[in-house]
Amino acid sequence: MMDNQPWSPAPARYWKDLLQATVVETDCSDLPQRIKEAQDAVMDEIEFCYPTASNSERQSLVNSLNALREFRRLCETPRPGKKFTQMPQCGEAQA
Repeated sequence: MMDNQPWSPAPARYWKDLLQATVVETDCSDLPQRIKEAQDAVMDEIEFCYPTASNSERQSLVNSLNALREFRRLCETPRPGKKFTQMPQCGEAQA
């Protein structure tokens, strides 16, 4: 049976909840997936509501996406003097 319901995005808080879950994640093995899920949710929200969003809503979405990209970059950047085989431990200071 085919679903004739129009596509609708996840609730407005969904991307915010995923962003928060990423920021507070303590298991670094789960971090790449958390980042991806949050980025996907932010992109879905941008695609769905960006044209009608207020300036502050747009800025919030763009800031969130930029923060997630930076978070991914920091997690994937090898540290000098250390062989990079996996993501740094959560809370470990960058050298």
